Amino acid sequence: MKTQLFDSYADVLEHQPAPKRCGSYRIVLPAAILLLAISMGTARNADAQTSPAFGQQATEIIIPGFLAASLDSKKKKPGEEVVVKTAGAVHLADGTVIPRGTKVVGHVTEAKARSGSDAQSSLGIVFDMIALPDGKTLAITGVVRAFAPNPNAEQGEGVDYGGSMNRTLQHATPSAGGTTSVAPILTEQSVGIQGIKNLQLASDGVFKSDAKTVKLDYGSQVILRAQLGSGS
Repeated sequence: MKTQLFDSYADVLEHQPAPKRCGSYRIVLPAAILLLAISMGTARNADAQTSPAFGQQATEIIIPGFLAASLDSKKKKPGEEVVVKTAGAVHLADGTVIPRGTKVVGHVTEAKARSGSDAQSSLGIVFDMIALPDGKTLAITGVVRAFAPNPNAEQGEGVDYGGSMNRTLQHATPSAGGTTSVAPILTEQSVGIQGIKNLQLASDGVFKSDAKTVKLDYGSQVILRAQLGSGS
């Protein structure tokens, strides 16, 4: 179509009688404007083709979740599977929504009980993928950024962020004058261990403790920090 437009303007210019000076500007000016507009559009398309898409770049995401099963560094071995279930919907930049209850799958990297040669017990975990409900997976490289007890331990359930990571659960606030200890509720800003004594968390996702073993209870709150890769 672009070629036809230019040909039409060429025919008009070729078969027109020699115009006066002012008439010449009436014919040539539209052609010049059209040429400028098309050249600008071509430049924009070229920029779009050479610019990398957002999904092709490594993107950091924060995932709220809870442990799907208890872990014990005395019983676990490197390579064994670890599953965290998302505690709220996670919206990615490309429009993908990771719904609540989605499995985030990882594995144990190290598991040691305290012994004569090891002054501390340790449990290392990294996360490898997100198993979407439609059967697809998203490859990630993730570690635990924050960890806290299960606030619903009496009900035997994991934490529910209710669609907002900043929402404080009503039952997490003790009644006036109460002395019952309350598990803190993690948010997207949370870092490290909260509400658990004698447990440390390194930036590489390795838990350490002076106790004989690192024990992480079912339903414990988790905030994962992950780099998002390509899906399959």
